[in-house]
Amino acid sequence: MRRLLLALSLSALPLMAQSALVSVIRQPRATAAEFTVPITDFQVRDRGDLTHLHLGVGLGVRHWDDGDNALRFVVDANATSHRTFIGLGAIVEVPPGEGAFVGPRLRIGWAFHPAWALSLEGEHLERPFTDGLTPRRRSNLGLALTTRF
Repeated sequence: MRRLLLALSLSALPLMAQSALVSVIRQPRATAAEFTVPITDFQVRDRGDLTHLHLGVGLGVRHWDDGDNALRFVVDANATSHRTFIGLGAIVEVPPGEGAFVGPRLRIGWAFHPAWALSLEGEHLERPFTDGLTPRRRSNLGLALTTRF
């Protein structure tokens, strides 16, 4: 597993030259950090307004306040335009010893600098392949600080 993670991180080195995103998220009972490298990353100018679009994949980790951790795989699409930040993503979260949680994420917020944004995040994760009649769910709201470098 370590060799696979090392190979994946080294294969993404040429992509990191575009502009990677780092996010730190604080939720009511957990803190998460994510690093996303771009698949595509470009800027569009329309009548003097600059819009930055980012589509990327990455890894993250969530640390629960009670001491548990979970690895997160992220596919993320973000747009920053005239002080507005909007992000849409898909997350797969894998806690140790449990099945994976899968679900969407939405971020809406304020871009106070071309490379920095503060946003409100909402995510809804479900475990689709669980035993029993009802799947286990995790829905969270949080505050995310995102930077592009």
